[in-house]
Order: sequence, then structure tokens, then C-alpha cells
Amino acid sequence: MINDKKSFSVKELSEILKSCFENPYFKNISVYGEIYSLKISARFAYLEIGDQGQKQTTSPLLKIAFSLFYGDDYHIDEYKVGDVVQVRGNLSYYPHGSSVTLWANQITLLQSQQGKTLLLKQKTLEKLDKLGYLDKKEKKPLPKYCQRVGIVTAVDGAAYQDILKTLHDRFPTNTVLFPCQVQGKNAASTITKAILKADESDIDCLIIGRGGGSKTDLSCFDDEKVCLAIARCQVPTITCIGHTIDIAIADRVSDYRAITPTEAASLINPSLEDIRTANADYYFKFKSAIETIIYNREQQLTYFYQQLKSFSPMSKIRNQKDKLSIIHRRLKACKDQILFRNEKRYQSLDTSIRSQWLKILAEHKFKLQSLFQRLDKTNPADKKIKSQIFFNGEIVDSIDKIHESDTIKIVFKDGEALSVIKEVHHA
Repeated sequence: MINDKKSFSVKELSEILKSCFENPYFKNISVYGEIYSLKISARFAYLEIGDQGQKQTTSPLLKIAFSLFYGDDYHIDEYKVGDVVQVRGNLSYYPHGSSVTLWANQITLLQSQQGKTLLLKQKTLEKLDKLGYLDKKEKKPLPKYCQRVGIVTAVDGAAYQDILKTLHDRFPTNTVLFPCQVQGKNAASTITKAILKADESDIDCLIIGRGGGSKTDLSCFDDEKVCLAIARCQVPTITCIGHTIDIAIADRVSDYRAITPTEAASLINPSLEDIRTANADYYFKFKSAIETIIYNREQQLTYFYQQLKSFSPMSKIRNQKDKLSIIHRRLKACKDQILFRNEKRYQSLDTSIRSQWLKILAEHKFKLQSLFQRLDKTNPADKKIKSQIFFNGEIVDSIDKIHESDTIKIVFKDGEALSVIKEVHHA
């Protein structure tokens, strides 16, 4: 049987706790502390505050909620993680989640600084910078192909599975897990030990990180010992802490920084698809280069062959023979052209001379005939002839030599007369 004076049901205890927090003493109370986390949505704003001056991993936390339903945003976006604020509101107990929340209606900035944690972070950064661990020129390059990849993360975390899947899908390789805590009080020391152990192992590179989280969860990656272990690691390191608003110091000292574990794994080794594409590209370039070399060598061989042919005796004889043939054709063409021009001149001169010669002959013939006629007139043997008929300088001795309308010359013993033939009658 249950002892009612010493045992309560869960519901009864929850109602007791709820009634306690509904006590007027917890109404309109004021509390101050350092903001560890800050989230703002369309309807609510949530803060986590803790005692200033204590480590975030050990400080008690108080959840603060603001309702933004009525348009009052309390200018929450002006506050930053690390600020020290004073908040006023009512405490509320939520039985379903067994959580205590301060529903605030007022917030006041007490110290507009980064808070002790961020100041400590700044000092750590300054120390690491003096040691040269933040210099980008000192970052170690990743090997083109990694055969063994070390992983420092939680064994049961989603980050580990994401890294394994991405590595296997891209380019299967061997992995070695160095498990550690990635949040909580002992996270920094376990991470440091895991990194030191990994650095002593036979690995080609090291992935360190987790799958994101609040500033409180990620504070271990700002620890000085963790960052020194990363900076002094002999193999290239990749961090994937996943906090983009406030970059962890571990991201600053590592050789490569990735936002997610998947991205971190993608930095290691080329993917099989990339290799196939690169091989195809190399094959095409190699083939083109070989074809170009072969073509150039063929052109050179052809040139050398032509040169050898040109230097051979038979080639020289053929060349001289070709030159003689060309000269012969040119001389023949010149000769034909000269002969053609001279032939034209000779024909023209021959025609002109012939014409002049015929004209001269005709004139002398006419004169000779006239002389003969005169001689005949004085010839005693021809005294019996009383007259003669001439046409075109010739004696007409037949009726067939004259025609109608011809003009004839009649020579008498005592003179000459011209007559036009009107009619011709044949016997």
C-alpha cells in the first residue's frame, strides 16, 4: 500500500510545483546574467542566460521567453551572445516538459560587451596569433589522395555517419575513429586527447567536429588546449563545427574549415565521377596532343622528302629540262608573235606595192599604147588606115569590146573625137 504522506504521483507533484511557481513571490521578478544563446522567430524569442564569470559548461542556465504576438519585439535583435542583461518577468513551470521558463516582459542591457567567455576567446586568439597558428600561409595542404582518414567526433553522433557516407560515396577510403565527447564538461579534454592520439597514428588527414549546435554546445572548440592540439597536428586538419555566426577558434587554427561534416568529407579525395571526368579530359588532351605530334612529324617528313628529291641529280636534270622547256615555249611564242606582226606588215606592204605597181604599169601601158598609136600614125605601111576606135586606151577591133553607154575615142588621120555608144548591133 502507498504511503500517502511520503509518496506522490507525478501529476500531484507537477501540480505542487506549478502552484509553487504561481506564487506571487515569483511574479514580476528580476534576474541578470550573461546571454549564452539567442533564437528569434516570428512569434517568440528565446534566450539562455547564465552566471557571468563561470564556464558555460558548468554554469546553471535559465530559459527566458518573450512573446512577440502583439508586435512588441523588445529589440531582441540588438542583443548578442555574451552581453550581460537584466530580465524581468514571471516564472512558469511547464509540467509536460518539467521545465522552468521565465516569461519576460522587459530586458535591459547591463554590460554591452562580449562577456567573460568571449573575452577569454579573444585572449586565446591573440596568443595563437603570436604563435603564428592563425597565419594562412602556414596551412598544410591536403594530399591529393588520402588512404587513411582520421575522425575525431562522437561515436553515436550523426556527424560520424555523414562523414562515413560521404567518403564512401565519393571515393572509398579507410577511416579511423578517435571517439570523444563533443559537448559537456569533459568535452575539451576528451577532444584534446583524441587529437593527440590521432596525430600519433598512421593517417593522412584528420576531420574534427560535430553537427552544429548552440554556442554553449560548441564552447569546447574555443578551448585553448583543443586549439593548440589542432594547430600542432602534423597531418592536415579539417574542422566542421557548423557555427557560422561566431566562428570557433578551432576553425581558425585548422588547415581547412567546413560548415558541415558532409562538406568536410567532400574536401578529401576527388570523387569517382570527378576522376572519370578528369580521365576522359586527359585522354582527349593526350589524344589531341599525339595526333598533333604525328601530323607535325608527317609534315616534316614530307618536307624533308621533297628537299631530298630537289637535291638529287635526276631532280636537278628535270628542273633544268623544265626550265629549258619553259624558255623554249617563251622563245617560240615570241617568234610566233614577231612572225605574225611581220607577216601582217609584209602583207600590207605587198598589197600597197602591188597596188602602186599596177597603177604605174597601167599608166606606162597607157603611155606606151599612145606612143604606139602615134607611131602607127607615122608608119608608112599603115597610111591606108583612115581612122581607129579606142576604148579605155585599147584599140577596139571587135564589137564585143564595147557596150551601150560606153564612151569611145575615134582617132582620125587629122584628129580625135569622143562618142557615146547608144546601140550595139551584132552581125
